[in-house]
Amino acid sequence: MPREIISLSKEQLKLRPKIEDVINEELVGDRRQNALDFVAYLRANKLNPAWTATNAWWVNYKGKRLVSIRVRGVNTVEIPWGYGLDPGSWHIGHWLQGYNFPDNANDELKRFIWANIQPCKHCMSCKPGHSGDVLGKQFESACYFRIENPDEEGLEFTKKLLESKKETIANSIS
Repeated sequence: MPREIISLSKEQLKLRPKIEDVINEELVGDRRQNALDFVAYLRANKLNPAWTATNAWWVNYKGKRLVSIRVRGVNTVEIPWGYGLDPGSWHIGHWLQGYNFPDNANDELKRFIWANIQPCKHCMSCKPGHSGDVLGKQFESACYFRIENPDEEGLEFTKKLLESKKETIANSIS
């Protein structure tokens, strides 16, 4: 029987679980391994995911948000505020506000970015989303950039974007 979201929320609020524990409990196969590999990469680069909500963690750098990570377990009911994940799935989300994608992005990286820009689903306070140009392509009512169940290639692109975002943040602070 699926776990009730309210009891899971209360439990996690008290425990503030490590992301690895939830990944190991809720994901299987390649999804589990890719998620664990990504978290290991983050920790190796001193980017420690901090629990923020039910099955959700933020990763910050110098006080600025780099990404969010969300997990919908195989035994967890749908989270009503818009994660939009299938059971046994996870995603890495990048907000578009305040971030300029790298100008030197090659065509392959551009296609990856364009393919992972999500339309606004009116789930949070940013509705109706953001419109504008992303690396030469126009988007209307976009929410954010989100990679669902990334494979090895998707994780490599994500790491490049994280490094670019870190550089942008470091340059804006200095």
